[in-house]
Amino acid sequence: MKNKKAISKSIEDIHGKDEEQLDFIFSQKQRIIVTAPAGYGKTKTMISKIAYKIVTDPTIHHKKILALTFSVNAANKIKKDTNELLPELLDDENVDLSKKLDVANYHNLARILLKKHGYLLNKNLGAMDSFRIVSDYSAVLKDYLSSSEMDILSEYDKCIKNFNGFEKENIDNVEKLESNYFEILNEILIPNEVITFNGLLLFSYYLLNKKSIRNFYQQYYKMIIVDEFQDTNYLSYRLLTKLMGENEIILMGDKIQKIYGFIGAIPDLFDHMAEEFNMEEMRFKTNHRFDDNEKMKKLDSYIRSIFLNYSEMDSFDKEAEMNFKFFKSNHKEAEFIVEHIKDKISDSDDVSILCRASYCTNEVIEKLEEQSISYFNGLFNDTDREYVAFHEKALDVFLEESGINQSIAKRVLSRVVDRMEELLTEDIYEDDTMYIYNSLLRLLKKLFQKTKAENISKNKKFEKISFVLENESLKHLMNEIDERITITTIHGAKGLEWDYVYIPRVTAYSFPTSKGLCKLCSAKQGKEEFDKCCKFQFLSSLREEFEEVLSIFYVGITRAKKDVFLFANMGLNRYGYHKKASCLIALPNLNYNQNF
Repeated sequence: MKNKKAISKSIEDIHGKDEEQLDFIFSQKQRIIVTAPAGYGKTKTMISKIAYKIVTDPTIHHKKILALTFSVNAANKIKKDTNELLPELLDDENVDLSKKLDVANYHNLARILLKKHGYLLNKNLGAMDSFRIVSDYSAVLKDYLSSSEMDILSEYDKCIKNFNGFEKENIDNVEKLESNYFEILNEILIPNEVITFNGLLLFSYYLLNKKSIRNFYQQYYKMIIVDEFQDTNYLSYRLLTKLMGENEIILMGDKIQKIYGFIGAIPDLFDHMAEEFNMEEMRFKTNHRFDDNEKMKKLDSYIRSIFLNYSEMDSFDKEAEMNFKFFKSNHKEAEFIVEHIKDKISDSDDVSILCRASYCTNEVIEKLEEQSISYFNGLFNDTDREYVAFHEKALDVFLEESGINQSIAKRVLSRVVDRMEELLTEDIYEDDTMYIYNSLLRLLKKLFQKTKAENISKNKKFEKISFVLENESLKHLMNEIDERITITTIHGAKGLEWDYVYIPRVTAYSFPTSKGLCKLCSAKQGKEEFDKCCKFQFLSSLREEFEEVLSIFYVGITRAKKDVFLFANMGLNRYGYHKKASCLIALPNLNYNQNF
């Protein structure tokens, strides 16, 4: 393994002249917040930081580093990248990363903690490997709970999802429901080897309330790096803060990409952490994804600058160019998109059609099917009944077929697929949702195929498959499918990327939505209306709502590696009025390229 001088030289060679990345890697600060947008080299820099810590901290040999993240997809990416890059960086192909580094999302960490120590709260938690982990709305719960008990679980879940800051009222609302929630899980569900996702986090938090357990893990994890920190909810926040002691804490993420407010991501969390825990703030400033793509680099910088200059937009002088076309009808818009995509995929590039809501792709899908053009339909949401039911059933079948030996032999996985293909039941999947089942079955096969091919132990492979199914995360494998065209929502695309991205129907009352910013903007007279578009006036009272929409817009655009194309049309809406282009198309100094 390299010494300090050698590892420092390797890191400097890898990161070149990116002073922000190097300052972070070599920093001796114990509490750091890093703003690291997509494409700015976050994962590579994180791995270099871990390597530097392993080499330069002599106490790390008897302790560990924890890489923690919000999503299963991000956790799997970190695992993959560290397994590939860290041994090379350390110049030690035989390094046992399992002894140096734990990588998990919040729920996976909670499960590990409860498996080891959960008996201190409830003796049944020692059998965590055989537990079913479900949402607070799962049909499984009806086998054990009364309707009033189910109501308590759903109310608690809503309270967590609606937690929008650390005001006393918000904390009191959680505490009012928490004891009853804990009691239902502790006395009814856990004895039956069932626990909810919220329950995993809550019980782990209570476990870390025990001083001996808390002190052990605060010392055991010498460094904790949290990725995607902007998506952290209140339960995850409490779990994390219980792990914070004298250890090194690094929070990485991008507040501009906070698009999960609807499932409880806490607003202004970076600011809260900086103030509450006296954390040093650092910012990566160079977009490496677009090193050779000046147009996309300028567009990325332009949108980010709007967040920073919202209250000073009258003097905003940043410029960018965007590919945008406006059509007379949905039909004309869809027709152009499909013809343009055909040229792109002929060049061996992959393409995604991203939408704010699934209905915005109806005409595009019709055109693709008319021409027998193959595509992957990823227009499902985490909360769709069919999406949840598929994961629950697939997990049950997988665990049953794997047996007590946790086998992942080819014949075992083939039986799982065969049984899932036989389980097409009309009470779960109707004609208009059958595509969800077919798409998820494809992703399940891809999960098995990729996991079997990985150079990891049989136990690790079993854990990975279980991990994905328990966390209902098959959608994160959409980048792995064979089709060159993927259709999904912007929320579903978070963390994924394609060569080219197409975003149709960027129209007022669709993007933003009629129930969100558009409704508020009309009520507060926050817009100017022109023949073809709306123009947002940047009222201070609409800042929060506008930035939420702009975050989604930014995430959609930054899924593209090479270029992004946006469209709108003035066809009739369902009320018989001509649609207008979204205010997002009429942002200050945003120029249009229509020649594509």
